[in-house]
Amino acid sequence: MKLLIVDAMNLIRRVYAAVENTPTALEATLGRCIATIHNNLEWLECSHVAMVFESEAKTWRHDLWPDYKKGRSPMPDALHQALEDLRRQLQAAGIHCLDQYGWEADDVCAALARRAQRHGISSVILSTDKGFFQLVGHSIQIANHFDRKLFDAEGVHQRYGLAPQQLPDFWALTGDTTNHLPGVTGFGPKTAGAVLDACGSLNRALIQLDQLTELAGLRASLVAQLQQDWQLALLTRELATLTDSVPIELNFRELRAPRPQ
Repeated sequence: MKLLIVDAMNLIRRVYAAVENTPTALEATLGRCIATIHNNLEWLECSHVAMVFESEAKTWRHDLWPDYKKGRSPMPDALHQALEDLRRQLQAAGIHCLDQYGWEADDVCAALARRAQRHGISSVILSTDKGFFQLVGHSIQIANHFDRKLFDAEGVHQRYGLAPQQLPDFWALTGDTTNHLPGVTGFGPKTAGAVLDACGSLNRALIQLDQLTELAGLRASLVAQLQQDWQLALLTRELATLTDSVPIELNFRELRAPRPQ
């Protein structure tokens, strides 16, 4: 058994953007999404599939950081109005669809992957969202259908120069413009990478603040900035870390993939 976890809105919005200006955009989006899922079930040799949709309710991240995802482009009205119908048709095609009220889809995906892992089941998350890379490890991989790339821990390391579990610390330092997360002023990817290469983690870097110039080659001004912004860094790490504590109630047998028509 192997589970394909589809980040629904990541797939639907990207497919819709490619056909938005055609007369049959919604029909084409449905057809292409179904075809994409079947293609990936075959490519990745998955026997089960879950398509995770976004709940429109605010989440715990908005409670901690009201500006979370501020400035993101809204979903096109035509797609938003058709979303429930698209979901019903995907479900009718045998693709199990779910969401969890008050929880972000990313957390639901993480919870499914971790739950599968605890049951000895491998899973692949289908998404272009970089936030999922932190989950990669034993029995969890990330697939980017559009680039036809499959990421394991080595692939993540080649891309970032870091282990998957270090990525929340990396974003804690650099911030994340996609989700409007602050990070530490003046810290870019090279600086953050140097700190984590030297110290291993954000926690250890904060303990060793007075040694960062020697250990990581940081300028005194950047050390002072980290000393000033350390609470923002910890907040950003919390916001960037996917949680698996979502209360999902389902049996994996319900997720058996449909056979292509």
